[in-house]
Amino acid sequence: MLQESHWLASLDALRLECDGMTRVISALLQRDGIAHTPMMGSLNVETAGRIAPHCWVELEDGRRIDLRARMWLGDKPGVPHGIVPAHAVDVRYEGATFQVVVNPIVFWALTDTTMDDFGSADFLASSAPVAHAGTRSGSRSRKPPERDPCSNVD
Repeated sequence: MLQESHWLASLDALRLECDGMTRVISALLQRDGIAHTPMMGSLNVETAGRIAPHCWVELEDGRRIDLRARMWLGDKPGVPHGIVPAHAVDVRYEGATFQVVVNPIVFWALTDTTMDDFGSADFLASSAPVAHAGTRSGSRSRKPPERDPCSNVD
């Protein structure tokens, strides 16, 4: 739990909005071989409001990593922050996948440091059974993957 708290705090301290944060988190998860999906869409929190567009990372077990919902919805009860349970109450994520291509120069531009300066995210590796995309329950809709609009790679 200490490793998780330290990892999340080091990311939360970055001066990034949700899109940059999602790119950084995805790069670190790719580095550590942790399956995940970068997502872009909307977040609706029944008690606080809606954000669109919004970006976050989904893990294979349904949990989400979202460190920027509070930037726009405030620190109200129910607004997710950190590692969000798959079935968080009154929270609805909807979106499409996008691809993050790891580029050390882009990572440096976003964080002013290297990926090596961040600890491992191995604590995120799930021991729970992994549901397949066609059978996963949850409150999001999936669309076909889109090309990363900020990437020069076709």
